[in-house]
Amino acid sequence: MKRNFKILVILSLAVLLLSTTVFASIIKTDEAAQWAKEASQGKTSFSFIVFGDDRGTSPGRKLPSVLDSMMRDMGYIHPDFILNTGDFMVGYTDTKEDAKQEIQAFIKKIYTYTPDIDFIFVPGNHEAPSVEVEQLFTEYFGKKLYYDFTYGNSHFVMVDTTFPRKWLKKGQKYGFYNVNDGQHELAQVDWTKKVLKVEAAHTFVGTHVPVFSALSPNFGEHPKSFTSKENRDEFLKILVDKGIDAYFAGHEHVFYARKVNNSLFFTLGGGGAPLYGPTTGGYNINKGEGPDYATTTFDPRFDHGGWAKGYHYDLHIPAGALSIFSYMLVTVNGDKVTYDLLVPQSFDVRYLKGNDGISLEASAEVSNRTPYTRTLNGVTFLMPYSKDGYEVEGTQIDWSRKVSPAKKQPKILEVTRVNEYFAKVRVGVEVPAAYSITVTVKAK
Repeated sequence: MKRNFKILVILSLAVLLLSTTVFASIIKTDEAAQWAKEASQGKTSFSFIVFGDDRGTSPGRKLPSVLDSMMRDMGYIHPDFILNTGDFMVGYTDTKEDAKQEIQAFIKKIYTYTPDIDFIFVPGNHEAPSVEVEQLFTEYFGKKLYYDFTYGNSHFVMVDTTFPRKWLKKGQKYGFYNVNDGQHELAQVDWTKKVLKVEAAHTFVGTHVPVFSALSPNFGEHPKSFTSKENRDEFLKILVDKGIDAYFAGHEHVFYARKVNNSLFFTLGGGGAPLYGPTTGGYNINKGEGPDYATTTFDPRFDHGGWAKGYHYDLHIPAGALSIFSYMLVTVNGDKVTYDLLVPQSFDVRYLKGNDGISLEASAEVSNRTPYTRTLNGVTFLMPYSKDGYEVEGTQIDWSRKVSPAKKQPKILEVTRVNEYFAKVRVGVEVPAAYSITVTVKAK
């Protein structure tokens, strides 16, 4: 009898979780402008996460487990939205059914770890190996391959740097081309010049291919980034003349950053796909092209001497190009913007009591392993529904093992009633650097 009751409870909770999950909103490119207008209304500050290049190692291989760690962290952070810069699928050699399964596998990750956070996308080359695969991408994520939206005080311009070869001229591959996706009056280059005239406190550009390549900074015979320097320079001039705040891309599976005037250019290709070089990046290589690490000891015995060998490159990685799995948290607060590069498993939420939809009290240990104070707005508890609401408190343990109230108390941010019996309570908690806070929620 006891065993049957236990099975019944487990099945009931499973049905509950499947039937009541608030699914993430995948914002189709055609609807991005209206979504942003409604979602950002009244906001004076907001945050978003950028990451990309999450695919499996090769055709037929599953998404990497490190992606689960990163997306779990993103759920804990709970930004206003998440931007994926492409290559979350293999694409090449895929049948239409293969591609469909890969897209659905990625969407399942979204529903699992970030079920109530909006997602926007730009396609990468792995979503555009053929017109057929790209058409499937547009069915799920929107027909527009380049688009823009205004969120709060910021203007976002999404461009396509990986159009299918069939749409391009001979000799073109990756780049900023005046191609029309059939959804605009103007082709992409003309359209971009027009929309960049929009006045906003901040301008962000998102795409797949980086303006500054870590793998082929001098282009050469087989450039990994833009096919031609002339095309890259034309695009770069447009962006710098505008004075954009930041450019987000992926494509090269490293983290790399460059600055021109006051514009930042990020390569965020550490979303789980195979990494391209030594973990620490090269030293004293390509001076003038990136940060000067002249004070760092260089020794060919350490980390391969900054040398990277892959299936389409054999070169020294420039200083500062780190082969690490990572994602970026961008925070806009009025006229200020901060950019935080984070690695997987930076945060952890370990439930200590309750969180079963039955107990009137639930608690969790919320940990921050970064060297900075972080606010996690996605700590959620499954509670029995209470018409009188809930209360929350936070405690800390110092190095003398003394338990005391957290210096900044957590807040209940949202209560979502699941049905007449259950509710999901979302809590925001500020966790000091390298510290943990115990969060306790009680039904009144």
